[in-house]
Amino acid sequence: MANLLVILIPCFLTMVSAHKILIFQPTPSISHQQPAMGLTEALVTKGHDVYVLSPNAVPGLEKNYTHFDFSWLLAGAQENATNQGVNLQQEFTSVFKWIPFWEVYAGMVRHMFGSDTMKHFFKRVQDDKLSFDVVIVESFLIPYGVALARLVAVNKPVISLASMTGGDFYDEDAIGNIKHLSFSPSMLSPYTDRMSVWQRLENWVVHHYISRRLRDIVESSARDYFRETRGPDGEALVEGCWRNISLALISSNALYYYPRPVSPNVVEVGPLHIKAPSKLPKILQDWLDGASRGVIYFNLGSNMKSAHLPRDAVSNFLRFFNDLPEGYRVLWKWEADGELLLDNSMNGQPKNNILTQKWIPQQGVLAHPKVKLFITQGGCQSFQETVHYGVPTVGVPWFGDQEVNVAKMVDAGIGARLRPSELSSIDKIKKAIDTVLFDQRYAENMKRLSLISQDFTSRAPDEAVFWVEHVAQHGGAAHLRPHTADTSYFEYFCLDIISIILAASAVILYFLWRALKFTISAVMSSPHDKLKSS
Repeated sequence: MANLLVILIPCFLTMVSAHKILIFQPTPSISHQQPAMGLTEALVTKGHDVYVLSPNAVPGLEKNYTHFDFSWLLAGAQENATNQGVNLQQEFTSVFKWIPFWEVYAGMVRHMFGSDTMKHFFKRVQDDKLSFDVVIVESFLIPYGVALARLVAVNKPVISLASMTGGDFYDEDAIGNIKHLSFSPSMLSPYTDRMSVWQRLENWVVHHYISRRLRDIVESSARDYFRETRGPDGEALVEGCWRNISLALISSNALYYYPRPVSPNVVEVGPLHIKAPSKLPKILQDWLDGASRGVIYFNLGSNMKSAHLPRDAVSNFLRFFNDLPEGYRVLWKWEADGELLLDNSMNGQPKNNILTQKWIPQQGVLAHPKVKLFITQGGCQSFQETVHYGVPTVGVPWFGDQEVNVAKMVDAGIGARLRPSELSSIDKIKKAIDTVLFDQRYAENMKRLSLISQDFTSRAPDEAVFWVEHVAQHGGAAHLRPHTADTSYFEYFCLDIISIILAASAVILYFLWRALKFTISAVMSSPHDKLKSS
């Protein structure tokens, strides 16, 4: 009997502490999905019952895991973006290009809410009488996510999950963690934490203008949708959404950005998607093993396709790779059919030192000791992975947080920046790659950061699970919310106090001046003047 109790008591305690959790992560891009997938796996492993609305399912999960498949969003989003003149295969030369893109993005989520898949989810909630303890919402889509929470998890806490560098681009100010933009570069900024006065001014103005516009686009879209589908009172589902977040989980940290003060309700857990890589396919393993001097890995991520690079850029890379010293190889994620060929204007034939693949298991490749350089677009997850595995970089930023990520690589001495406009120059390509590949300081700096990364990443999933459990257990995190959430910039930066001090100082100085003037006048008056006055 005693032995039976020893077995049953832990099982009973696990059942009691398990929570029903809803995750809303709809962006159809694997870079946005990976942190949510890592968190999902950690929560399910801990015994929680997790329901996920997303385009990507977590392979291997069955028990306690229910996935509602929105993978069809990807094709529709790409088509709508093209129709609106938004091309993710080109560099965003202006931050204002995000405005039409965000309109397409908000329209995609609106379409998602009206889909049969979402109707099936709501029916499942109703039929099974599901009651969620906490809702985790993608930080870009808080208006839709909070409305969803108010429909299926009334009066339950909401957690935002940010998958970008530099924190929660939208929500931190509203929950009390006001950014100090003189020292924290905006997500869309090419600057570091050491900016000139004009760079600080630009960083401040651009961040506030763009973040406000993008927030308004998503919020207006959500208000319109719920008013049209649920009547005039539907807008109430969105009201106060930005301040309705109990906790902001950030799947990054200062190692990939810069040290900054954060309030207790903002938690930088670090990378959630990094884990021991699986065995590489034989063709990749043999290719990497066979490089006597090293491998250059070339991958521009899931959104920007190498196959869509300008023709002269591809030709220049091929020229450079063709001239690499004997013993170097190149592994290139190339999404098109057929082989890479040298331009007809080039003399000679390409060496057999380039292997192209349409898909590459990136963590496994970066973990290979023969990989000496990573040519990357600078996305958050690629940045985290290359630091974790210790591979120096050449960053080619196209849009989003890639600018600030690549600026950090350069600032940390672990990589070089190559602008998309510079790909038309083989000399600039050669300079960037040669600088990182043949200067041992880049590898040494990266090795040091890699060791630090091991500490952060090893505890990230457990820390994220702890905070989700904490919020679910206590019905929110009001005890972590600072009063700065209810203040203004004027008060936060003590401008009211400074104004009072300056005004009081001005009054005191004025009276001191008058007193001094009176004293000087009295002292300087002559005896003759005094007698005459008498």
